[in-house]
Amino acid sequence: MHTFEDLMGAVAGGDMDALGELYGALRTAVYSAALSIVRDPSAAEEVLHDTFVRVYERANQYRPGSNPKAWIVAIARNLAIDRLRRRQRETAVSEVEVAAQTKGVVGAGAATDSTAIDALGLVAALEHLDPTDREIVVLYTVVGLAHREIATQLCIPEGTVRWRYRRALRRLAELIEGDGK
Repeated sequence: MHTFEDLMGAVAGGDMDALGELYGALRTAVYSAALSIVRDPSAAEEVLHDTFVRVYERANQYRPGSNPKAWIVAIARNLAIDRLRRRQRETAVSEVEVAAQTKGVVGAGAATDSTAIDALGLVAALEHLDPTDREIVVLYTVVGLAHREIATQLCIPEGTVRWRYRRALRRLAELIEGDGK
């Protein structure tokens, strides 16, 4: 058996046999890490497989000399958390849709109602932002303040406001699209 370090180098070179050896050695650890987060055996199994696909795709990003097992388990953990968040968002949106349908709000061809549901997704995503980033986004987009005005109000440099606003928008896009990377 090769060391995990050797196997990672081989996987980075496209060696599927090395990937298979890594899978055999680490599948239990990866599955356990995923199961502890998603608490659903079939979802944990999907995370397990997605993890090794990601390992194969990104093996060239592994830094030799660090811990390959920890790197792979971290990938699994992140994928499991993403899956859990996506499932929670889908559940919340489903509940909103069901509530709207029972009140007769969402009907066939009710295009504006999907906008309301999208807005609920945005509100939920805003809750995941840093409080200052959330405040900057709301002050700029909802209130309509200029970056300069926000900087004055929050006592931070205007350049920092612009940077945090762009960072918050990227994060919101990730949350809404369900990537969550």
